[in-house]
Amino acid sequence: MKVNRILHCVNSLDAADGGPARSVPALASAQADCGADVRLWSAHAPTIDLAEYSGVHFVHGDLSQALPNGWMPDLIHDHGLWLPSNHASARFGRHHRIPRIVSPRGMLQPWCLQHRRLKKQIAWRLYQHRDLRSAECLHATSAAEADQIRRLGFDQPIVRLPNGVRLPAVRRADEAARRASRRALREVLFLGRVHPVKGLDNLVTAWSKVSRDGWRLRIVGSDEDGYGTTVSRRIRDLALSDSVSVEGPVQGTDKWNQMAQADVFVLPSFSENFGIVVAEALAAGTPVITTTGTPWSDLPQQGSGWWVEPNADALADALRKAMVTPVAELEAMGQRGRNWVRDEFSWPQIGQRMLDACQHLFDDAWESGWLQRVQRNAA
Repeated sequence: MKVNRILHCVNSLDAADGGPARSVPALASAQADCGADVRLWSAHAPTIDLAEYSGVHFVHGDLSQALPNGWMPDLIHDHGLWLPSNHASARFGRHHRIPRIVSPRGMLQPWCLQHRRLKKQIAWRLYQHRDLRSAECLHATSAAEADQIRRLGFDQPIVRLPNGVRLPAVRRADEAARRASRRALREVLFLGRVHPVKGLDNLVTAWSKVSRDGWRLRIVGSDEDGYGTTVSRRIRDLALSDSVSVEGPVQGTDKWNQMAQADVFVLPSFSENFGIVVAEALAAGTPVITTTGTPWSDLPQQGSGWWVEPNADALADALRKAMVTPVAELEAMGQRGRNWVRDEFSWPQIGQRMLDACQHLFDDAWESGWLQRVQRNAA
């Protein structure tokens, strides 16, 4: 079976959704650049700029009505769990006997399973467990995510492949020079969704424990479920308003510029299947502090940052070390990170590796007859 026509499915392509709004169309575009015929369906109309994702045909609305007449995928690649859009793609695949690969996107990790636990338990019993069982293979972006999938009892083949990242056009040296001429304060930056899983309460507490003279902490991103109010209250309670700001989201060139201008980037999450903002910060040439809740254990070995436990004391210790590191060394750490991302996380490589992995898995499945049996059982 030749895997060439690929349908990616995602609930929405809204910048407020975080990483998947960038990584899913980027993967689709990378596969299109490798010669695949790719469609990307979202349940809701996209709000991101689609111009940079060449070769992808974007469709939205009712899945059964959205595809062009006569076009059927060889493979459905569904992204995320729990939502009606995920169930719709599973039903569509079973109805048309189209193999599916599912990327849980970290939504099976222990922290995520506990968040809004009752709703997820209901969804698990109604459809989510069956939908995962009927997938021909699963995609994990890290070893930790693959291990969790196995712990939950799923025995399908797993494609283990990280997300990719595009190197930005901004040059760190130029941004550093502009930063120095524009402001006296040095900067630690968080940029992402303002959501409980991101561990921002720990970050603010950690900030209260360090010497902050000459430094500021910026928390930049879209507020989810009103969590920004909780973070702002914590900042006021700890009397940190003079050195911490909570700001709205930025996109595109503004995002890359802010990452490049920061002295240090921080992602204090409790759980991430990948943490694409870490790769983006490194691509912008900025060293990173993140936690063991993310899969970035190689940061210290690569000489590009700190990887610590997701608690306030560990974050404070990492912040102290970063904030006394000479500027020249921080710049060198950032450059090492940029080289690492360039060599291991470029989208052209990831797109081809995903195509190759899927082809290999499906060749084996057809030869053994396993895939045909699974399709018949799922129908």
